Amino acid sequence: MKTVIVVIFVFLFSNAAKAQNTFEKVVDTLGSGGANCIMQTFDGGYIYCGVCSLNGNDAIIVKLDSIGTIEWVKRYSGPGIESADYIEQLPDSGYIVNALYDGGLYSKSWLLRLDVNGDSLWTRVFSAGIGATNVYLGNSMAVLNNAIYGLTGYFTPIPFSNGCAYFIGALSNGLLIANKVYNYSATLSSDARAIDKAFDGGFIMAGVIGMSSSTVDIYVLRTNAYGDTLWTRTYNNSTTDVAFAVQQTEDSGFIIAGVTYDTTLLPPKYNTYLIKTDSIGDTLWTKQHYSLEPTETYSIQQTTDNGFVGTGRIVNGNPLNSDVHLFKTDSLGDTLWTRQFGDSSADDGYFVRQTKDGGYIICGTANIPSTLQVGAYIIKTDSLGMVGNGTGIAEVNNPFDFSVYPNPSSGNFTILFKGIPRKNAELKIYNIMNQGVYTGTLSSYKKESVDLHHLPNGIYIATLYYGARTVSEKVIIHK
Repeated sequence: MKTVIVVIFVFLFSNAAKAQNTFEKVVDTLGSGGANCIMQTFDGGYIYCGVCSLNGNDAIIVKLDSIGTIEWVKRYSGPGIESADYIEQLPDSGYIVNALYDGGLYSKSWLLRLDVNGDSLWTRVFSAGIGATNVYLGNSMAVLNNAIYGLTGYFTPIPFSNGCAYFIGALSNGLLIANKVYNYSATLSSDARAIDKAFDGGFIMAGVIGMSSSTVDIYVLRTNAYGDTLWTRTYNNSTTDVAFAVQQTEDSGFIIAGVTYDTTLLPPKYNTYLIKTDSIGDTLWTKQHYSLEPTETYSIQQTTDNGFVGTGRIVNGNPLNSDVHLFKTDSLGDTLWTRQFGDSSADDGYFVRQTKDGGYIICGTANIPSTLQVGAYIIKTDSLGMVGNGTGIAEVNNPFDFSVYPNPSSGNFTILFKGIPRKNAELKIYNIMNQGVYTGTLSSYKKESVDLHHLPNGIYIATLYYGARTVSEKVIIHK
């Protein structure tokens, strides 16, 4: 099992002391899953979104404190496969989330507006048309002036198999104001794997576009706030070039990160590829980070020193054995340092952001050898990308679990849980109008029987409260 490393380092910067706490852990609270996006919150903690294996895959939001301890967990269910792919805290301390809804032939983009505790204020489901509206992990939404939510990904219209990039714009109340698709072709595909807000009130999107049956290039699309195209650019380095992340930089240009398939190496390998442009997309410089092993970069951010931090994966010998890859560059994209995290299994980094103390918070996935499951991999480093002694071994953080069976039931439910102390643990059940219909106190440490025969058929939410933390589970009464 992976072990915990939590160390406090103190560095002096400009004669001012700044404490940088670090931690590394795998969270598998609600079964197999992963973390697609993570942000530091106003209270100094962290919020991440992703997927868990319960109910055939549900979207999940997890709130952590400043040292990585779970404060609360919330699941959001739909009719099929769901996953939460981007989260951002809003000025009122609540959150906006872009998620995948009903993954499959008719998948959609799912926008969730949450309060500070992760409870839904409203949700909206959007589609780019009749077909599959697909959401990429990590970089699928940008918030413009807290007024417009820009969503992107790729849309595959039925009955065709080629996808195309799309833009969906929604106001802060969830009202749809724009729905556009770009570069649809019956023979070649395009997509937008990332979106960011631009300083002038528009958006920048990046992804990939097919140039021929054997060649794909990085594709960048600049729009106004309503998705109307201002300009497009393609960037070619090899037969396969893909952008996974884009961000506007302080000089009003853009940084694009992804991979290039380098055919000059033997054998050919994927390598991290960075492109820095000016404000109209003309290339200022490109960097290819060579490695003895394939590397891919899924997230990029300009740092306070005008350099860049990125994360992704580095493959160790075979595709089933990868580590989280973290790197820091200067303002010209030249590597200052690289770090790897993980053990002898498949570990990937999906998202990175610089934190208030100058360190970095990373999320992704990690295999857990003891359970053969996949968990959310959360890493907090110092300003040099180090965690404790830098061993890259993480604690498995599974402090509680909560399930209900049989479900559906005619009214008799058994609730199983672990890691929840008996004192101060309260069970409440709500109907879909958020009205309380049952309240009780846990009488054991492992399971509780609940009789709800008096309630009518329908969907209810069972919530455990203990201290400041909560966890919820959907229950269905069917007589």
